[in-house]
Amino acid sequence: MVKSRLLTITILLFSLNSFSQEKDWKLNAALSFAPGFLTENTQSIQLHGYLGFLKDRIHVRGDGYYFLGNKGDRPRFNMNHQLYFGAFYHFSDKAFQPYVGFQPGIALTQSSEYGSWNEATQELEYKKAINPVGSPAAGFTYYGEKLFFLFAETRYIFGKHKTNSYPVFLDEWRFSFGLGFVF
Repeated sequence: MVKSRLLTITILLFSLNSFSQEKDWKLNAALSFAPGFLTENTQSIQLHGYLGFLKDRIHVRGDGYYFLGNKGDRPRFNMNHQLYFGAFYHFSDKAFQPYVGFQPGIALTQSSEYGSWNEATQELEYKKAINPVGSPAAGFTYYGEKLFFLFAETRYIFGKHKTNSYPVFLDEWRFSFGLGFVF
C-alpha cells in the first residue's frame, strides 16, 4: 500500500515536471491561511494550498483546504476539509493579473451540532460524510519576480453536509492572501 502510494506520487511529480517544461506552461503553487465567514456570526480558519498550470490567461488548478477550526455563535463542524479542481481566466498577462473562475469539488465533513442516536452504544454519533461542493472565485495575482508572486482571492462556497441526521449548509465566504512560487 505504501509502495503504491510512493510510486504514484513519484510518477505524478515526474509528469508534472515534464508537463511544465514545455515553453508555454507555467507551474505555480501557493500556500496561505484562509479565514471564512459563515452565517450567525461564525468564523472558520483553513490552511489553503494550490497547484496549477497557467497558459495564455487560462489557469487550471487544484485547491485544497485543511480545516483548522471554527468559532462564534454557532460553530457547526468538527471537520470540513475540501478539495477543488477547476479553471480560472486571467484578464491580463502583465505583472498584475485579476482573475475569475469556478471550481467544483468535494468536502469531507463532520457536523458538531446534529448527530444520530446509536442504540448499541447509547451515545450520539456525529458521522463523517463526503459531499459535493462548488465555488465561484475571484482575485488577483501579482508577479513581482520570476520565481515569486503574491495573490489575494475571495470565493463563495456552497453545498450541504448530509448524513443520517439533519443536513447542514456548507455555505461560506472565504478569503485567502499569500505567497506563491513559479516553477
